[in-house]
Formats: sequence, C-alpha cells, structure tokens
Amino acid sequence: MKITFDGIDYETDNTSQKDALARAINTCVETWKLEQAITALRFKSFGNETVVGTVIAYMEKRCKELETPKVTFTQGFVFRDDRKKCTVCTTPLDLEKYGTGSDWFSSSDFSQFICGSCAMKQSSSIKTCSTKDCTRLFWACTSRTTCADCYSRQYYEGLAGERIITMSQEKLDVPQYHGGVHAETLFRNFIKAQTNIDSICVSRNNGIDLVFITNGDDDYDKLMKCMGVAPTVHVSTSRYPSRERTSRIQVKRGRVIHCVEVKVNDAQCSKAQKNAQEFVNDRIKRALGGDYGDDALQGAGAVERAMNKGAEFELHLIRVSMPRFGSDEYTQGAPITAVRYPWGETGVTGGTLMTLLPQCNSITYMDSSWIGDIGERIAMQFLAQLGFDIRGPVQNNTGNGVDITAKLKHTPTSPRWAFFEVKASTAKFQTSLEHAEEEQWMFVMDRCSKAVMHVDKYKGLGAYRGSSVHPTVATVSELFWDFQSPEHWATRALYFRVLVRLPDPGKNDVPLVKLLLWASPRSQGPKALKTDPIPQPLFIGYGGSSFPTPTTSVSKVSMQTFSPHPSGGRYDNLHSCYVMGCDCSQFVPCLLLPNTCQTCLHDHGS
Repeated sequence: MKITFDGIDYETDNTSQKDALARAINTCVETWKLEQAITALRFKSFGNETVVGTVIAYMEKRCKELETPKVTFTQGFVFRDDRKKCTVCTTPLDLEKYGTGSDWFSSSDFSQFICGSCAMKQSSSIKTCSTKDCTRLFWACTSRTTCADCYSRQYYEGLAGERIITMSQEKLDVPQYHGGVHAETLFRNFIKAQTNIDSICVSRNNGIDLVFITNGDDDYDKLMKCMGVAPTVHVSTSRYPSRERTSRIQVKRGRVIHCVEVKVNDAQCSKAQKNAQEFVNDRIKRALGGDYGDDALQGAGAVERAMNKGAEFELHLIRVSMPRFGSDEYTQGAPITAVRYPWGETGVTGGTLMTLLPQCNSITYMDSSWIGDIGERIAMQFLAQLGFDIRGPVQNNTGNGVDITAKLKHTPTSPRWAFFEVKASTAKFQTSLEHAEEEQWMFVMDRCSKAVMHVDKYKGLGAYRGSSVHPTVATVSELFWDFQSPEHWATRALYFRVLVRLPDPGKNDVPLVKLLLWASPRSQGPKALKTDPIPQPLFIGYGGSSFPTPTTSVSKVSMQTFSPHPSGGRYDNLHSCYVMGCDCSQFVPCLLLPNTCQTCLHDHGS
C-alpha cells in the first residue's frame, strides 16, 4: 500500500521503504505535518485497516511526544534574577540610581555592591574617586582608589600603547575567495600593461568579474592577440579574390563588449554562470538598478550606451593557474599563468598560455583587499586575546566603514562599546588615517547611522543570502539602543586604532600588531578644517544640532532622533514620519485618532 508523508511516497509492502517511513515519522518535529497525514490516512483505512491503523497509531504516538512538555515544574515557576544585589544583605539594587550617591555603591571593579542602608553602617568605606575632576563615590572594599567608571576606562585605555605584539601563531594562508580576487587583479593589470585597455566595474563579488570595451579592429585585435586568440581575418568582398587584388569594401568592427569570468585552478562555473549570456544580462540589469553601488551603476551605464550604438558581446573564460601558498611550486617561485576559453562553450581548446606574473612568491600580487581583510582577521584574534567581546564590523558590501566593534564590560554610566579602525600594511606600521576617519566618533556615528537606515552606500545591506540578516545589520541593531543622542557617541564608547604589519609571504617572518588610541575629532581641535570631512553626514539623533542638514537626496526619515513614542515604538520629535519612504515632515494629530498623522495617515510611532 502506498502512503504519502511529508511529500514523499512510501510503499509499505517494501520492507526498506516501510522502515524509511518509520524513521521519517520518528524524526518529524512538526505536529501539523503528522496531524495532516493522520487526517488523510483515515480515508484510506477502508480495505486495509491493519497497515493504516498501525501507521496512524505510530503517528499519534509521535504527536503525543511532541506535545508533552520537556520540563515540568513541581514547585512553581523559576525565574532568573540577574539584578545586582547588595553583597552584605542581598537586597536587589536599582541600576537607574547608580552613581547618584543616594542609593547604592559599587567596588572599583564593579563586582561587589553595597546598598544605602548598609553603606550608612560603613560610612568610612565610602570614598571619593581619586581621579582628577571625578567626584563619584565608590565602595572602597579593595585596595583600588578609583570608582568603577574610571577603573573601566583606565583598564581598556591602558591596553593601548607603543608595545609591539608578535602574532606568531597566525598563518598567512590565502583564502580561496581572495585567490579569485588576486587572479582578477593580475589579469586586469596584464591586459592593461599589454594593450592599455582597462576594465570597467559593473558588479560586486558575485557578478561579472571583468568587462573590457574595444572600439574598432585595432583595439579588438590587440586584445585578442594578448589573450592568445587568432587575429581578425577580413573576408574579401571581391567576386574573384586573389593575392594581388585587395578588397574594395572591408567590414570594420565597431564597439565590442568583452565580459570575462576568471576562475582559479580547477574551480568550476556555478549553475547560473554556465548559461553565460543569461548570467551577463541579469547582472547588468542588477547593476543598472543600483544593486551593486554607484561605481557599478556608472560602469553598467557605459555598457548600456555601447549596446545602444550596436555593440556586440563576446564572452571569455580565463582559467588562471595559481600555486597555493605553502606548496612546493609556491616556495620555488613558479609563475602564475592563464589560458583563455570561450565562456559557456564546452569541449573547446584554450588559447596561448599567458604569463601573468613570473614569480608567485611575492607580495606584489596580493591586492589591497587581501591585505585589509587578513589584517582585520589578525586584529580580531588579537583583540579577543585582550578580552574584548567582538561583535563584528559595520561595513557596506564593498568592505568600507567601521572595521571592528566590541562590547565592553561596563557600569550603567561607563563606556559600553569600543570601535576599532584597522590599518594593515606590508612594509611598516601605517599610522595615517583618511580624512573622514580623523573625525573619530563622528565618522563612526555617520557610518552606523547610514547602515541602520540602509541609505547611501549601505543600500545593499537588505539583500544578503536570501532571508539571512547581514552581519552589519545585526551589529548596528544591537548597538544603537545604547546611543540615543550625539553626546552618547562621545561618552559611551572608546575608540582605538589597530596597526598590523604583515610579512612578505616569501620570507620567514611573522605579523606584528600594535594597539593605539584613536585621536579625538580633528574638527574639534585648535585648527579648524577648511572642508567638511563628511560632506553629507547622516546623523541620527541630531534635533537642533549644529551639523548641516542632509540634502533632499537623503529621505527625511533619516533625521529621526529615535526618541520614545508615548504609544510605543520610536519617532522623531514631531518631524519626519517614521514610515520608510513617507515624505511627511510634520506630525499633525487627527481629531479622533491623536496618535495618527492627519497629513499622511500614518502612526508616527508605529
């Protein structure tokens, strides 16, 4: 008898399929699937009651197991109480009254606490912090002389200095993804050096690797010869061709769009890439829609203009032979070579061998992407060893933004987060910062604000591996609850620079790391800046601030201050509507619905 369960048919007369059905029922964790199957089987019970009855009984037994609570409480409910308690009398303490000097006090390391009544009995142990300009009171139950806030800040800032740490256990292997990046960079530089034709950007990461546009026969033949393809042969239009006579009419090529897919060693095309023409069309459409950023949009525009002028497409697959780091070929300095194949065609021989780099064991073929990413990976390991609770970066899809964020052990009023800017290089420690990065907390606040609102170069954070949440979105969603005003970015966070010096993979050397403090904003120093380091800042929480208001290209919803709304949610102090895409800039309450805006009919707090 055939029985269907969870979309699969099982033949009960076959012993193996019968056992498979039993395993499927036993491993099912969703009750509704079992109930649906039981209902369908009851109509089949006529004529073969024995088999169907056995299966139904087994399904009902599994349903009962799933519905039975796994844990039973015999003495009432158990709650987890994480509140701070007085070390002396175990009285729960109110965190909101910490630091007021009227309720309770903590030890310097914020591990022991004493309530107000117990502190009255030990008044000699309640002392003032010894840090200059700090008047907080603390419980001097240890040998330390500072309050918990000053101790926490001094501890983390004391980790920074000119000390150089050796990360000898870190391997400088090249990940497979970066192998592809290196191959693309090498092939692009090779073509540019030989033909003076450069690639244009039309996508990111999972798109078209390289795109070249040739104009005329000379450029076309030059590119084809460089890739090892036979030069153009013109077909004579004369009725009687001969060696002596030349063609009266020669067909000349116009613009040709060359789309290149680069593969390293034995890497194969994905399922989408096997249909080359459809893959190229899809990625260009996405680029024109802005899915890959402004650079790709500009490059796709150049491709579209060439197509409007009648340009043809040619698709190339470049297979690069790259010795892996640590192999004998790499140690011996073997060359990096490449061969061109038609993209999307099978059973075709490749062209002439191209030598992209004479010796592979040189850092010269490691592009800046690899240097930056490996530097961040080493920095994360280094910071984790120092005790930082690493959360992740706040970066867009091109890897630009705040490199590392970390959660700190904190008091209710001490810094809660740490932000790190990683600088990696191969020759020496790189201490310089970019112009915008010199603004410290304003730079971090600007990038985090854009990430949480998905604007500017952070628009693509919403689309990430289907339904998965982008790591940057998860990070900013957690940290933004601790930053409700501009002042919080300066007082509730610490800022550091991590300098990483990478060795030359061809030499016997190790990475070196240094942790330094990130200097305060340059614009707040004695020397005023001539130009704004962040031309169009997106500052969330700046009601009445002195910073310039974003232009109309940034939606008004970006100016929210994230203040609590009386009916729940958060809104913007009677300015822009909270609903994404709504242009309402002033909340006007309805007569019968005071929480709903009369202009846009939206609840500004929803």
